[in-house]
Amino acid sequence: MSSANELKQTLRNRHIQMIALGGVIGAGLFIGSGSIISTAGPAAILSYLIGGLIVTLVMFMLGEMAARNPDSGSFSTYASGYLGEWAGYTVGWLYWFKWMITITIEALLLGAIIHDFLPVIPLWIASFAITLIVISTNIYSVKSFGEFEYWLSFTKVATIVIFLLLGISIIFGFQSEIPAPGLSNLGLDGGFMPNGMTPVLAGVMVVIFSLGGSEIAAVAAGESENPKKNVVRAIRSVVFRVLFFYIGSVLILIICLPWTDKESLQSPYVSLFNKAGFEYAAVAMKVVLFVSFMSVMNSGMYTASRMLCSLSQRGYAPAVFGNITSRGVPLNALGLSLFVCSAVLVAHFLSGADLFLALAKSSGAFVIIVWLFISFSHLAMRKRQRHQPSDEVGFKAWFSPYSNWLAIGTLSVVLLSQAINPASTFQFWFTLSITVIVIGSYTVLRNKPSFGVVKKGNGLV
Repeated sequence: MSSANELKQTLRNRHIQMIALGGVIGAGLFIGSGSIISTAGPAAILSYLIGGLIVTLVMFMLGEMAARNPDSGSFSTYASGYLGEWAGYTVGWLYWFKWMITITIEALLLGAIIHDFLPVIPLWIASFAITLIVISTNIYSVKSFGEFEYWLSFTKVATIVIFLLLGISIIFGFQSEIPAPGLSNLGLDGGFMPNGMTPVLAGVMVVIFSLGGSEIAAVAAGESENPKKNVVRAIRSVVFRVLFFYIGSVLILIICLPWTDKESLQSPYVSLFNKAGFEYAAVAMKVVLFVSFMSVMNSGMYTASRMLCSLSQRGYAPAVFGNITSRGVPLNALGLSLFVCSAVLVAHFLSGADLFLALAKSSGAFVIIVWLFISFSHLAMRKRQRHQPSDEVGFKAWFSPYSNWLAIGTLSVVLLSQAINPASTFQFWFTLSITVIVIGSYTVLRNKPSFGVVKKGNGLV
């Protein structure tokens, strides 16, 4: 192990941007969009607009803090410095736990695709095998991981661009086999919002879960060649690219597919490609989904290991997880992440899917809590710096502090709406319970040197 215990700054700007995109564009877009449209109707676009606005505001808050102090601990480091040690400890562990759930979801989805193509391979073997493959891409060096993730994400982006071009050609009547839909689907069977506002708010939760991963840019920037410059570039470009891909492609789906066509919306992208006469659209889309899930899983494993490593180096986790190899890889942190994901997979296959699927739906709530911490940390930073000269980086969050309170209010409403929605009550109380347990563990362990949680300065201003 390297005695310096330092991560290597070998990622380039193109790696940073694609890593962040890789953590976002996955099942939430390719599959989740259809479920939102089928319940909220054309008003599903409001779910994406609300979620898109919030992610933009929150990521610009994170970008301003990261431009001052790029760090692999990212928002956990900032929460420690601006809100207190308990906040950094809490948000860091919740974020790591969130990725353990998400990585396992992706492993199961990937395993299902492999089993579908090769039925001779059992689902459980395929899921475990793909987890080991993803770990292997993270073990060698951060640069090799970045290059691997770059091409995975590039494939997804290319697919969405092709889809957008196809959708535009359908809307403007350039596809002779498909009549131009016009705006008729926007007022079909009940109008724009056929089921009221409740499914729209529920859709915001799914959108936030889908966009949870935008913050990876700030985490990865700490290992880039020019951290302060690259984090600003990454935050700006990733936010706008994600909004373009998500809102643009969902709007095309809403215009081109009736929201009452439940069968088509189960795989909306495949359905639209099929309508355009692409004979092997279903097979091709499965390949794209495979790449997408692999990319999200790959980015998630990277981010989770860096967060755990940062927690350890700041005294919030056992010191062994802060060790870094000579190639700049937090091997022990990766090992624990692999062990936990494998344990969750074992529990899933032994106990059945019902409990795990219920836990999986809580991922969006954990993302909301992380974003709330980011918003409050940024407020505290601005208050501390109100008498200081402007930052030389020149990157500022929009309309602060009003944007902070708008984000906090919206996120709180969406989170609390889970408590009164029978379909998500369990997820709300599960998320709240885990959060209370993590905060409680800090109060118990903070004074135990054997664990390593100690009061440390962080150098934030």
